[in-house]
Amino acid sequence: MNQDLQRSLDDNAKQWLALSHTISAAEQQAFDIAHDGLLATHGSVFMGRVYRATFGQVLQNMTDTERRKLTEAFRRTLALAIAEQLPPALG
Repeated sequence: MNQDLQRSLDDNAKQWLALSHTISAAEQQAFDIAHDGLLATHGSVFMGRVYRATFGQVLQNMTDTERRKLTEAFRRTLALAIAEQLPPALG
């Protein structure tokens, strides 16, 4: 492969990567808007049921390795959220 073709392929890959980040950001923004609207309209109990059902469905369709990664991330996030709710220690 000549150097010009390699450079062109590298540039193309960088452009696709930039595009994928833009799409991801747009998708995240759309999700945030939908999520916040549902939360405001239906409340946290409803959204809790949605989260739990979604989490369960996703777990059923994952490999053991991916399932362990997700459940470990959940445990870490839960531990952090609990720690943030605790009052500061008295010094």
